[in-house]
Amino acid sequence: MNANLQNGGLIHRNGDSLLVTDIKGYSGTYLIHNDTSFDTFTDNLMWFMNTEGPGILYSDQRRGNRLFRSSPAAREDKLVLDKPCYQPVLGGEMVYYMDEQDGCLYSCTADGRHDRRLTDEKVSGFLLMEDETVIYACAQGIRMTGADGRKVETLSPEAAGCMVRVGGRLAYADRGRELDLTLLDLSSGESSEVDGIAAASVNTDGRYLYCANRRNGNSLYRVDPRTGSSIRISGDSAYHLHVLDGEIYFSHSREWYRLPLAGGEATMLPLPGGMNHEY
Repeated sequence: MNANLQNGGLIHRNGDSLLVTDIKGYSGTYLIHNDTSFDTFTDNLMWFMNTEGPGILYSDQRRGNRLFRSSPAAREDKLVLDKPCYQPVLGGEMVYYMDEQDGCLYSCTADGRHDRRLTDEKVSGFLLMEDETVIYACAQGIRMTGADGRKVETLSPEAAGCMVRVGGRLAYADRGRELDLTLLDLSSGESSEVDGIAAASVNTDGRYLYCANRRNGNSLYRVDPRTGSSIRISGDSAYHLHVLDGEIYFSHSREWYRLPLAGGEATMLPLPGGMNHEY
């Protein structure tokens, strides 16, 4: 599971370079080489970047959030699905996404064929598990279904905002409790709240959770899901949390920064028209 997709999928590893979407000047998507130099990759605004073999599957804000496949080597792209797709996630030969027109969860093949609706409910977010079951949030609670949309099971009656899975737990922002970070044990069904954390954004490295805490100016916290303990690792106001290569990337004033997972000083990424400095 790639938890970065729940936060926009706006930063993506491409070989030795990083693909980064410009969400401030909207100039497009650019490549950062060797952590310093950069060049414009495309003027498309690439969201929810998924690795697909040598290519990238993504939703293009510039073209009505339609689904495209990009070939970085040739710098060419191809239309996959001619409809607005939110949070497309590639799983095997299938793509799962939320249709921005009716709000429901859909799936199609990786080449855009056999498009079908999986839920009757409007969905606010979802996670694709390794066994291709889907956990999704809707007005009726947190639910789980198979890849074919059948055999729906309610995991919790709570309304969830952002959510990720870490180990055997589902971490989510409880919309009914001012985004309180909540941990749901997927085996027992028991849930518990993490004291003092309202999760505006959440991500994971597989061991810890990283949260932008709305109760403290969206500053960054690391949470141990096993104990529920938390520690602030940065005072920066953070949005769009991405975890990659032992670092956390986030946007501040719509500019991109990175920070070691252990905390410290955030460093601004090079950006067209900008400078590289510490924040």
